[in-house]
Amino acid sequence: MYGGPFLSLDSKLKKLIIDTVGCLLRISVMAGDRKVIGTRNREIGNESLPDFTGEPYLTMLSRLHSGLRPKAYFEIGTETGKSLALARCASLAVDPKFKLGSGRLISNKPLCALYQVSSDDFFAVVDPTVVLTRRIDFAFLDGMHLCEFLLRDFLNTERFCCRNSVIALHDCLPLDLVMAERVWPSSDRQSLSRQGWWTGDVWRCALLLKRRRPDLGITALDAPPTGLVLITNLDPSSTFLRDHYASLVEEMHALSLSDLTLAGMHAELKVEPTSAFSRFEQIARRFWF
Repeated sequence: MYGGPFLSLDSKLKKLIIDTVGCLLRISVMAGDRKVIGTRNREIGNESLPDFTGEPYLTMLSRLHSGLRPKAYFEIGTETGKSLALARCASLAVDPKFKLGSGRLISNKPLCALYQVSSDDFFAVVDPTVVLTRRIDFAFLDGMHLCEFLLRDFLNTERFCCRNSVIALHDCLPLDLVMAERVWPSSDRQSLSRQGWWTGDVWRCALLLKRRRPDLGITALDAPPTGLVLITNLDPSSTFLRDHYASLVEEMHALSLSDLTLAGMHAELKVEPTSAFSRFEQIARRFWF
């Protein structure tokens, strides 16, 4: 790399030149990296909404448990058990692969049943009201992040609820198009601040329920990271979703966020701030057991 007059220079001067050139090269590389990162963020940012600034979804679930005091709790998609730990009543959890690490998940409950199977297999053989000895008051659905799976989980859960029960859906409010894809996106396609965020396309199910089940009371909240949708005024006797399942799945798959836009989808679901439900009296105006 170096030759000619450079070889005749004093050793200290040689070192200074080499160090300076090295420093300039490093600055050039870093500038290039920043340019690539900035370009990637701008590309994703063109298809994204700002992060939610409300209270986290687990905080909202905890507030609902404390304020409404359900007597029977059901959830799909437990994994590590953070949401299950919030329940203090008879509880039933379904997950094909639990990753539980604490006994406190069951120590605060009179009953806690764990079924390590898929939700479809569970509903094929188990009546949750038999296990819980009563109908479900409060349910949290956070299973497979594909719209047809969530639709089945909802219609199966609704059958075992009361009209005033609440079913909470997680991850239905994506903030960019990459996290809303049906396959887990590679890290190089995600914003640096949203690495590992994947909602899948369950937003389609929330939108379908809004459009096709106007009888339902649907509340969408800006709970980080990707929203919380609360559904009440249920109809356990309704067979509409089951009777029309195949055509409804086709309808969901025909929906496009590129056409709807993220802002348009959020507007149709009428996303509200979590601050509107910060006190029990605010919660009680819309939900009760």
